[in-house]
Amino acid sequence: MKMKFISVSLVLVVLLTSCATIFTGSKRTVLFESNPSGAKVFINGMEQCVTPCNAKVKNDDRVDFRLEGYKERVVVMDANFNLVAILNGFSIVGWGIDALTGSLQRVNTKYVKVDLEKGSNKQAFNNYLEKGNITKVAINTDEKSIETTLVLR
Repeated sequence: MKMKFISVSLVLVVLLTSCATIFTGSKRTVLFESNPSGAKVFINGMEQCVTPCNAKVKNDDRVDFRLEGYKERVVVMDANFNLVAILNGFSIVGWGIDALTGSLQRVNTKYVKVDLEKGSNKQAFNNYLEKGNITKVAINTDEKSIETTLVLR
């Protein structure tokens, strides 16, 4: 009888380890829309789809909406504590796995709609250039980066 109890307990511990990772994961499918529709959706810099569309996102993902003739809109996905993780109970292994996979938090938004404003991001950049002077340009070929210092008047 004692052996059966220990066996059942071990099976439950294994089955309930990393519950949030197994049952919900760290990503959630979100519906993205824009007004007007047809905006390209970039998640962390990678083009994913064109609005209206569904895409998987996780906590702190940066979502950019870009449409020719309109200003770019940026949304950063936020998340709440994933209540499914409570099923880990006292399992340190389960909590650890959920923490490593990012499943302790889950995006709480299922729908994002943005209104795009007419204009261009290029106009804003050109305004900065007209109002200031470029004082330094550093090109780092190893890291493939360009650093520019602009002093505004």
